[in-house]
Amino acid sequence: MSEETFLDVPTGDAVEPKAMPAGEYKLRITSALMGVDKNGHDYFLPRFEIPKEPFAKEFTRFFGLPHSEMTDKQVNAAKFNLDSFKKCFKIKKDKFSMDEIIGMEGWAILGLGEDEEYGEQNYVKRFIMPK
Repeated sequence: MSEETFLDVPTGDAVEPKAMPAGEYKLRITSALMGVDKNGHDYFLPRFEIPKEPFAKEFTRFFGLPHSEMTDKQVNAAKFNLDSFKKCFKIKKDKFSMDEIIGMEGWAILGLGEDEEYGEQNYVKRFIMPK
């Protein structure tokens, strides 16, 4: 076992991650999970990074999945949002695993907002479809 510990790592040059100004950015999926929200409904939550910005904060995008308590309008919106994500990242099938999409890249228009707990955060305003 090495004598080195995490305390031996110099950290004086560390930079605090920050949210980026609103605008168009290339995104990379770094992780994704499926879960159940507080109301018992399924959701999909991918996490993104901005590859060309080493000090940018990572952020997520919540996708509520269609369920029986939604109106037709809400079901359509949920399906449209997920379809936009899939097209943006060139995911061609309906059924995919979370591991399959890690590392995929696409473009989006990002907004900048304030979160009480986490400070400034980016969020996806719109996914950009490949031409």
